[in-house]
Parts: sequence; structure tokens; C-alpha cells
Amino acid sequence: MYVSYALGVALAVAVYVLLLLFGLQKNALRSFFIIASSIIVLSPYIYQLSKVIWASFFIKFDSKKVSKD
Repeated sequence: MYVSYALGVALAVAVYVLLLLFGLQKNALRSFFIIASSIIVLSPYIYQLSKVIWASFFIKFDSKKVSKD
């Protein structure tokens, strides 16, 4: 949960910076809806990436347990 929150905040900041760079930051309400929609659209990817990052904290790779088929 903490990792997905951090990734969501990072995405929101990145979208905000892109809006500033392209000069689309004129209307605060429009910017809010653009940021919110980008988080909603990309939320499955954010959650999937956060599970992988969280699992990498606790599960270590052991090359001896890898089966050689």
C-alpha cells in the first residue's frame, strides 16, 4: 500500500510537471481532472508494479533452488 501510494504521487507530480512544460496549467480544475484521470487509467499498472517492488523487499532470489528442466 505504501509503495503504490508513492508511485501514485510520483505519477501525479510527473503529470503536473508535464502540464507546466506544455503550458496547459491555466485552469486548476482541468489540471486536477487530467491528473486524476491519469492515475485512474494507470492504476492497474501502478498496483502491479508496487506488488513487484514490495515483494522484492522480502523475497530473495536463490539460484540453487532454480530447477533446470
